[in-house]
Amino acid sequence: MARRVAPEPRELRQSHHVDAAVAVLADCGNKSPAAAGDVLSSARLRLKLVELESAVLAHTGEFHCERIHRPEEKKIVRFRHVVAPPLSGHALPDMGRLDDFYDTFGSIVFFVDDKSGDAAVHIAAPSAWAGLRAGFLDWLDPLDEDERAEIVPEWVEACVAIGEEPRTGNTLLMPTDGEHAGHVFLFDHDGYEFTHCADDLVAYAETLLDPDDRLLLEIATHLRFIEGDSAIQWWIRELRDNRGNVARTQV
Repeated sequence: MARRVAPEPRELRQSHHVDAAVAVLADCGNKSPAAAGDVLSSARLRLKLVELESAVLAHTGEFHCERIHRPEEKKIVRFRHVVAPPLSGHALPDMGRLDDFYDTFGSIVFFVDDKSGDAAVHIAAPSAWAGLRAGFLDWLDPLDEDERAEIVPEWVEACVAIGEEPRTGNTLLMPTDGEHAGHVFLFDHDGYEFTHCADDLVAYAETLLDPDDRLLLEIATHLRFIEGDSAIQWWIRELRDNRGNVARTQV
């Protein structure tokens, strides 16, 4: 799989969102109580996303690793998240707080190691969804009718592919109708598993900022931090971040 080049980070844009929220709140005095309540709810969400944006950009930490087959050799890998600015002109389904998310972020690559280029999760820009969905459907082609009926959820026929675990073939999916509309699922092609991750995209991003042992183990399965010599690969034993989180792959 081609190596991904992470976009450059950007500066905080808090003032834009804060000013917009303040303007909305100022308009409440001209509306009915019910309408004002809707406006206040919207403003609170915008402010919450400002906090999420700040948290994503500020979150850094370290993976404490040991070399595979040579556990006496240790290595510390520093990670950060890379955010692209939002882009206009995309018609998004009205679900899963997609509009709110993509008004704040163009895309996010989580747990990026700048030296190897490895990353754990990529929430993609809407312009990349079609290509990700095509790649996901390729994994389903070998299944016969009975296998599809047994393995593949019905909502797959009307889902969007909103992201991936880079270099793995695993895809983040979001159903567009039914009881799970707007939820986030991870498709793991090794075993054809569909795992529920969060009730919407904003909640999913929030979970990635506070990794626990389970999440770290998922990350560790596909990050090897290879720099040049592919024979030298690393296994994550522990994560420590600047939010006070400590997680381990082996308790």
